[in-house]
Amino acid sequence: MAGYAEHDKIAEMAGIPSVISEEINRFMNDMNPPEDFEAHNTENKIFVCGHLNVSIRTLMGSEKLNERGKKEWVIKEDLKWLLAARKEYIRCYYLHLAVDNICENKERIKGGRETIEKCIDSWGKNRAVVVPGTEPYLRDVLGFLRNNAGNIRQIIF
Repeated sequence: MAGYAEHDKIAEMAGIPSVISEEINRFMNDMNPPEDFEAHNTENKIFVCGHLNVSIRTLMGSEKLNERGKKEWVIKEDLKWLLAARKEYIRCYYLHLAVDNICENKERIKGGRETIEKCIDSWGKNRAVVVPGTEPYLRDVLGFLRNNAGNIRQIIF
């Protein structure tokens, strides 16, 4: 995963206000998230089965919420909530996930087995989670990443 500094620099390049970047970083890593984001984790009930509705935090159990980017069902719930409550955060949320994906593939990119552009395309096609209404935000983030791959490479590496 990328550190806060990398996420913040790349978000700044994308024209995302620092307050949004900082709040998404805290939310994604469950490090003192803003109050309404924390309420989403604990109060927003998710239908599981039968009559059971539980919170994201309960479903994550003892796992750290900072692994939320690896859980498709959590990403879907986050995106639905952001779409309803904080649309201006969706681009940064997708950007955070994409930058983490690039960092997870750092060794493959360094070793020449994969290019950063291919990593971006692969994430966009195979791993990016979409809920209805978030497609334009994802396209925007993927376009930004492709157009700035060289600069992002310098920041991450």
